[in-house]
Amino acid sequence: MKPTNILYKCLAAALIISAASACDNTDYSEKSPFDNSAYLNVAADRNNETFTFNRRVTEQTRTFAVRIAYPAPVNVTAQLAVDPSLTDVYNAKNGTDYPTLSPDHYELSASSVTIAAGKTQSQDVDIRFHGLDQLEVDATYVCPVAITASEGVELMEGSRVMYYLVRRSSAITTAINLKDCYVAVPGFVKESPTGDVVNHLSAVTMECIIRVNNFQSEISSVMGIEQYFLMRIGDAGFPNQQLQTQTVYGKFPDASKQKLLQAGQWYHVALTWDLPSSTICFYLDGELQSISTSHGKSDLTEINLADRTPRDEFGQGGDFGFYFGRSYGDSYDRSRMFDGEICEARIWSEARTLEQIRSCMYNVENPTAEPSLRAYWKFDEGTGRVVEDKTGNGNNATVMPYWTDGQHTATYPKTDAELWPSGIEVPKLSFE
Repeated sequence: MKPTNILYKCLAAALIISAASACDNTDYSEKSPFDNSAYLNVAADRNNETFTFNRRVTEQTRTFAVRIAYPAPVNVTAQLAVDPSLTDVYNAKNGTDYPTLSPDHYELSASSVTIAAGKTQSQDVDIRFHGLDQLEVDATYVCPVAITASEGVELMEGSRVMYYLVRRSSAITTAINLKDCYVAVPGFVKESPTGDVVNHLSAVTMECIIRVNNFQSEISSVMGIEQYFLMRIGDAGFPNQQLQTQTVYGKFPDASKQKLLQAGQWYHVALTWDLPSSTICFYLDGELQSISTSHGKSDLTEINLADRTPRDEFGQGGDFGFYFGRSYGDSYDRSRMFDGEICEARIWSEARTLEQIRSCMYNVENPTAEPSLRAYWKFDEGTGRVVEDKTGNGNNATVMPYWTDGQHTATYPKTDAELWPSGIEVPKLSFE
């Protein structure tokens, strides 16, 4: 081929490329090469949101806006509504059978919005969910919020609907932070009229939900009585992250680096002891973690958790009383504190089975109807010093701070005002 022919071909190709690039000078920084369309900003990436909440929560609010792909030369108006017919669409796509949330439980702050000329987003709209404490526990409801019509632009079908999945959950509660306090049970002492419900037991279960923020160098005391029946974490010769107990018959289980808890993680823990079969068990998150079938002797015929003689000025059981977040040592020594949160603490007069433990890990629906449930503290008050015993047996617990005006003290405060300074509340934490 001649050089001139090659040159002509190259020039022709360059002209074609130049013409193609010159045919569209549109600035796409704020525009789309496709037709303009309206959509919900919260549904741009995914068009469903599940939000769960504490059984005691009554209201929740979600905020959204309508967007268009690029600015329009005139105002754009969009209509909004909750469209119950879309619940069937959601269920068919996801293989679920959720009911539509009743109109009694939601309210839109606006039924239409306007996107001003030259803009791409409307004003914010709120959907307020209310009366949530009336919903069935652990049921999921669908609330489909949709753009139902728009003037001036089309609807972006994949993002015009936001499915809010509303769930009132038994698995969310409020917990007390024990870092700067411990909890005593005044009724759990010798000859107490209310404490006898946890005496003369041939079997017992203690359970609770915990999260450890920091592990102590040796022992983190969770709940119970030191050297008798105490749920604790760590000990001398044990990893400081391992569930452990010491009864009158010794320590359980053996030290193991394979059974470590992690800081910052929520756990459901249960400790069961059955005297007739000499069986003791730790359960973690509804799974058997440790078991011994030779823990005990025939001469022990009953377990008494309220048999301590009051030894301190507050009528508690002294060093060997029943506590949350405190155990053996000087009465005000915090070396065996529990630096973390606790809730859903219970005592049963039976060694609960795995199935029984799993059936109500996060809540006991009707505690007064459970004859073997002897004490139950949810720790969901969130304020004050009294922790209610939900069984009706009268063993309310008392929050015992160990500071005055934020400072450690050598002498324990004597008056109520000093014991619980004005403006200081029990620390609380919600979890999922």
